[in-house]
Amino acid sequence: MGTSRKIKTQFDLSHLCKKLALPVLGVCFSLGLTSKASAATVEYTCNEGIPLIVEYLEENDVSIAKISHDSSPKITLVSVRAGSGSKYSNGNWVLHVKGKTALVGTQGEFDDQCTEVTSSNHNEPRRESITFPRQAKSWGGIVRSGPGQQYKKRASLREGEWITLLEKTGEMFQDRPWFKIKYRGRIGYHWGGIVCSVGTYVEGTYQTCN
Repeated sequence: MGTSRKIKTQFDLSHLCKKLALPVLGVCFSLGLTSKASAATVEYTCNEGIPLIVEYLEENDVSIAKISHDSSPKITLVSVRAGSGSKYSNGNWVLHVKGKTALVGTQGEFDDQCTEVTSSNHNEPRRESITFPRQAKSWGGIVRSGPGQQYKKRASLREGEWITLLEKTGEMFQDRPWFKIKYRGRIGYHWGGIVCSVGTYVEGTYQTCN
């Protein structure tokens, strides 16, 4: 997780539930996560210091963003077509995310421009030069036919299932890349935010694991 963002991730795994604070990436936005897999929450600061908390997840292959604006109750938005970035709407509220900037408003008007909150408290694992392939595990989520949530679903991985990282693609979501992976003897793509690398930390994965 980069130091340029404050992101909390919760997983369906019992030993990770206490870390919950998200909702993917959603996890999950169209992160390619299952509704039982994980979720990702990103915090923003908007005009006049108003907080915006966005929880990305995917439910039944539908990309969703749940927002809490100015400490309001959560509002559920669904992914809609966008010319650039990611856009969500429920017919009234609209959220448009581009990089570390989020625009939010109602009735088609963006009332607030928000900037992702930074955090210097995250202790990111030490990076080492690595080569592929690398062994890793999935925290459970969708494998897709290409590096992005717009690609067709190929499979759903189990929590803790072993995978092999074949390469890191240039496609990013929430500051983490999609990886080309081998799973169950097949090839597909998995989002790095729900992957833990075994042994040496692989940049772009969430963390290391045993």
